[in-house]
Amino acid sequence: MPDRDRVLHTIPALSAEEEAAKVRELREHIPAATAGIYLNAGSNGPLPREVDAAMVQVQEQELATGRGSEHIMDDVEVRVDELRGVFAGVLATDLHRMAVSHSTTEIVVRFALGVAWRSGDQIVTLDEEYPAVRGSLAALAARTGAVVRTVSMRDTAGSPRSDEALIEAVAAHLVAPTRLLVISRVSWISGRLLPVAPLLERARSAGILTILDGAQSVGAVLDDVDGLDPDVYAFPAQKWLLGIEGLAGARVSDRAIGASGFSPVIGGFLAFNGQPLDGVGEFLPDARRFQMSGFSRPALAGSARAAGWLQMQVGLPWAVARGTRLAADFAAGARAIPGITLLADPGTHATLVSLRLTGWEPEQIVAELGRRAFAITRRVPGLPAAGEQPGSLPAVRFSWGFWNTSDEAARILELLTLFAAHTPESLPKRSAIDIIHG
Repeated sequence: MPDRDRVLHTIPALSAEEEAAKVRELREHIPAATAGIYLNAGSNGPLPREVDAAMVQVQEQELATGRGSEHIMDDVEVRVDELRGVFAGVLATDLHRMAVSHSTTEIVVRFALGVAWRSGDQIVTLDEEYPAVRGSLAALAARTGAVVRTVSMRDTAGSPRSDEALIEAVAAHLVAPTRLLVISRVSWISGRLLPVAPLLERARSAGILTILDGAQSVGAVLDDVDGLDPDVYAFPAQKWLLGIEGLAGARVSDRAIGASGFSPVIGGFLAFNGQPLDGVGEFLPDARRFQMSGFSRPALAGSARAAGWLQMQVGLPWAVARGTRLAADFAAGARAIPGITLLADPGTHATLVSLRLTGWEPEQIVAELGRRAFAITRRVPGLPAAGEQPGSLPAVRFSWGFWNTSDEAARILELLTLFAAHTPESLPKRSAIDIIHG
């Protein structure tokens, strides 16, 4: 994997005036970016106007002429392949490794189900993985007799483990009978960039399959994905790629496509070479063998347009560099405010910054930021105590993107400083606006 800072610093620099002009122009193409302070691309990114236009075009055609014509099914396959191509471009990988699915969680779980599990086999994962993934792995283990080994990202004092300590803790389990490693590139809770390269390499050397969750990294982090080469890299369309919910991409390694990898447990018509009849079907020889069906044509069109617009019009390297810089500047400012604790150490977070403020519940901060700055943020949950591992408290998460501005970051820091000087009860009330109806 190339050095992340080196990659970002090779991007041609814009002057402050040029960048400001570019941001103003892009914000005009993203209405939600000017309706408030949009800080939750970690859940859903703001929609560009071009995405809406692409979807409306298909929707109007479906409304006018219907959705039942035979050529519509052929068009679905064409649009899926178009989205595969755009996703492959985002990841700079080969098309034969790309498949389209419905969600990151669906991809992770379906591939995990595609292992021939035996009682006593192990799955290794982290305590900050997405709850739906952890719950599904627990259900799989209960049904098959496999064992889930969960490594905490925090030490016994509740502080973030160093990269070295985390690698050591996970690597201790990357031996038989472990057969699968499930790990995120970026924690959805803390925003921390995880040291995945050495862990993926160790797992490969041990013959262990790997699934990398890219829900908070694809579109927000620049990686040499073919260099990392996880067996499965799962990511959604609707977050940092600014597309539509209900669509996701899976980059599948050549190993995982082969006989020693994952077996498809279910397939839509897009997974087969010809239509399967009488219980007999031939799966396609590339990553498409893992595809489902049931895709919305407007959503396919919108997601392809979104990722394509991000690459060709915005410039993905620039977008990543700007979002990373805004997040780093915001984190530095927040760290200086008394009472604030950041969940990730300096220099270890991506475009997500999560924090806690003494005396405040996260939902109170989310509500006040919404009332006072029309800011869209979100609360992320804490983790329960497990064995000797202490639990953690919930936090507020801020997702910074290229559409945000330094003025918006300054406004949020100004409000956090105000909150830190008060309790929720002593905070001066925001002036109400009286609307008089004549």
